[in-house]
Amino acid sequence: MRLPNLVCMLCNQYSDTPVCSFCKFDTRFLLQLNYRGNLLRYPAISQQFRHTGYSCLRACGEYVWPFDTLIHNTKFKRCLISPSILANWFVEMCLDDDSLLPDCLLPVPIQLRRFIRRQFNQSTEIARQIGRAIDRPINTDWASRTGGKTQSGLSRAERLLNLRQAFTVQVPEDVHHVAIIDDVMTTGTTADVLARQLRAQNPDIIVEVWAMAITLRKPLTQTRL
Repeated sequence: MRLPNLVCMLCNQYSDTPVCSFCKFDTRFLLQLNYRGNLLRYPAISQQFRHTGYSCLRACGEYVWPFDTLIHNTKFKRCLISPSILANWFVEMCLDDDSLLPDCLLPVPIQLRRFIRRQFNQSTEIARQIGRAIDRPINTDWASRTGGKTQSGLSRAERLLNLRQAFTVQVPEDVHHVAIIDDVMTTGTTADVLARQLRAQNPDIIVEVWAMAITLRKPLTQTRL
């Protein structure tokens, strides 16, 4: 018999859900800051991310508590409850009845050595949960990371060239609208390179990027910038 959850995974207080209502209330979602829908419409966000290949960016919040904790637990502690929480929050906060849903979801691939060490891809786990919630398939074979060096120590130009050489991409058949799924986005370069390679094969394809959290140089305030 499966026992009910009794402790919030964030505050360790009694809870009948994995994240208690108090922690969720304390979470600063972008929607609550009046950043709705496509975040590329807001200069405070769009100016920080490279987006020459995709037309829409959606994200739950900034890469601060509790998003950093949930993502860290997924990557390094193999906590498979965290992807479910992040996915549910994304669907609740970033999608609405007017959202034009993609044909399929494309998780960002990770390096083989990282996959072997972790035994899973956190973006794939999140994509599976989102796909289940919105009734959309995921495609894990659309891209592979076949080369490239470690990004640390490289200049911005070297990072971009490195990523262009790192991926092999194949456009899924019979799709016209896709969403690239990532856990956290720092510069947008990885997602942009993948999106540009998709559009190089199919110029008419619509590409969105769905991230659970984004890293910003300056924290957003309650006032829309």
